[in-house]
Amino acid sequence: MASTTPGDDLERFWQPPPASLSRLPTLRTTVASWSSPRLRISRVAQLDADLLDGELESILHAPVSAAIDGVKSAGGRSWQPEFMAMLRLAILKLSLWESNATYGASLQNLRYRDEGKLVATGGHAGPDAGLSTVQKTAYTALVVLPPYLQSRLQDRMLESSWADEPLPLSWLSLVDLRRLRSRGGGGWRRQDEVALWKREWKRAAWELLSAAERLGALLGLANLLIFLYNGKYRTLIDRVLKMRLVYTRRAFTPNVSFEFLNRQLVWEAFTEFLLFLLPLINLHRFRLRITKAISSRAKRSSLLRGAASTLPAPIANSLGLSSLRSLAGSNKSVNDAGGDVPPAGPYAFLPGHTCPICYSTTTGPPAGLGSASAATAFADPTLPSASLLHASSGPSGGAGDTAVKIPYVANCRGRCRYCYYCIVGTLVRAEEDADDSWTCLRCGDEITAADREVPVALPAEDEEPADDDDCEEEEDDDATLEGSPERVNSEE
Repeated sequence: MASTTPGDDLERFWQPPPASLSRLPTLRTTVASWSSPRLRISRVAQLDADLLDGELESILHAPVSAAIDGVKSAGGRSWQPEFMAMLRLAILKLSLWESNATYGASLQNLRYRDEGKLVATGGHAGPDAGLSTVQKTAYTALVVLPPYLQSRLQDRMLESSWADEPLPLSWLSLVDLRRLRSRGGGGWRRQDEVALWKREWKRAAWELLSAAERLGALLGLANLLIFLYNGKYRTLIDRVLKMRLVYTRRAFTPNVSFEFLNRQLVWEAFTEFLLFLLPLINLHRFRLRITKAISSRAKRSSLLRGAASTLPAPIANSLGLSSLRSLAGSNKSVNDAGGDVPPAGPYAFLPGHTCPICYSTTTGPPAGLGSASAATAFADPTLPSASLLHASSGPSGGAGDTAVKIPYVANCRGRCRYCYYCIVGTLVRAEEDADDSWTCLRCGDEITAADREVPVALPAEDEEPADDDDCEEEEDDDATLEGSPERVNSEE
């Protein structure tokens, strides 16, 4: 058996390199020249970062503004623009200058990157290229100075009424110095022409400031539309300075808690339900029904009556429990007087042809009414007898303005008669006050309804012969008329 050496074994298994191996350096160069994949940053996260920065600024501005208002003299100059500029400067110094990100961007796992440097170097500057000092300084100046200058200039112009100055005839007339010289060539024109030229310059400055504000708003809108399309530069300042928000950590899983979101959704749904339900509920009647329920239970319970009597008068009046404060004493006096006497109203002495409500309106409400709705029935100025034109000469209860008009009979124990307008208005107000009935002023019974009084027709009776006395009186009258011709003539 022939022996083999290790070299022979290696030659047997060795194969020459393939021809494609020579193309490997070319492929590496080609791959290196390819552009990197497009970086996609969440647009929602960038907008949320801007909102968080605005919320932080407003939260810090509130106590500063309150402190400034406390020390500012009346009619003095407001220092809020200066303090606001200092506040923004401090926030940017502690956030952007320290970590290349604002507070809102840090909460959204974002930071600023020098996009211009990255594009200029072809990506060799690294994906984590930070901001330069020039960019930080320019960003701070553009964020702090324009709002401050705009606020101060606008306040100054408004105080001096620059917006009310006359408009120039043309923009070229503002820089035409020939209008300030006299036509003869010697000396300046009168002072009113110079004053008019200055006033036109003030109005032109106001118009330029307004145009700059409108132009800034228009450019901001255009930048927002472009940002929503490609998601690169959130604000116009970021686009000018080539500052782009990128992720701080690539592999980052946000720990999102939906507890606040769920609570907010439940609260909004509950609020919408209340806004839909509350217009359908009569809160006044609901409160009155609760008060009535408490009062009815308190009348049957000595414990609740004692608790109601200990309440202060304003609280008892607001809860409608003022009548319970004297309920115990009134019940005691009623029990002492005896329970065999049937109850009667305060106007039981009035005749049947007099309306108690009209009478009470002219003479004043009676003392000791049982319910608040009964007292308010006499304070209605729309009642016919409440006017001074219908006021009676005295509380006689006669058939004058207190007489029953369009009589209605209530369903009380005494079948008492009232005016249609009076009884219907009183029952409607009692229903609005959540009262089941209204106490009659004549018999003291409860009234829940009223019906039109039907007049009773008397049966027809045969004519009876006249008495002898009547015949004698008629004969005497005839004799008297015949004996006095003057009266007859006058009558004729």
